[in-house]
Amino acid sequence: MEIPPLMRVIPGLGAVCPAIVIFGFLIRRTDSSKSITPATSKTTILKLAAGLIKPDDGSIAIKAGRIGYVFQEPRILSWKTALDNVTIPLIARGLDNRRAKMKAKEWFLEMGLKGFENYFPLQLSRGMLQRVSLARAFAVEPEILLLDEPFGALDVKLKESMLSLLQRQLESQPGTVLYVSHIPEDVVRIATRIFVLSSGGKLKEVPLMDSGALMDILKSIF
Repeated sequence: MEIPPLMRVIPGLGAVCPAIVIFGFLIRRTDSSKSITPATSKTTILKLAAGLIKPDDGSIAIKAGRIGYVFQEPRILSWKTALDNVTIPLIARGLDNRRAKMKAKEWFLEMGLKGFENYFPLQLSRGMLQRVSLARAFAVEPEILLLDEPFGALDVKLKESMLSLLQRQLESQPGTVLYVSHIPEDVVRIATRIFVLSSGGKLKEVPLMDSGALMDILKSIF
């Protein structure tokens, strides 16, 4: 994924106000990169990468056929069961209904959701819905995985389990993960490259070093 110089502006502020400006942002296939920032424009990075919004200047080049996206808030079809929400993208990818359900059920087991396959979203907690979102993203075996603080709705124990699962997935199926977070502990655990989004909207790469020194640098930003 390559994002040459581009700009996205926020309308309605009375003046042109850059929401994000990125210079020479290149993520190779094997990278697990994270952007951390207290600013609200972090989500703009993911939306630009996913093609949900277009830059006001510049372009984005993504050489990937499968993109998984886990939003900060669960984006689940309320009129479909939890299982259907995971199988629909698989069927869209060409799997028949039987194989799609089998694969979806495997991810329900991984997410600790076995037995809740036929529940509707209104019957599930926010944390459970977020795990359905994670199952849906992982099930398509994405070449690029976009994560917008996906573990915010989970308790500490469950979050630890999901982080471990993400690590295992990256080991077994190397790919690119663009994961935005404002929690330094999450960043140093998974990332191979780290970018900090400044209040001025520019991304700056933070060099990897020993975890203790890196944590001090990241915490100083907040």
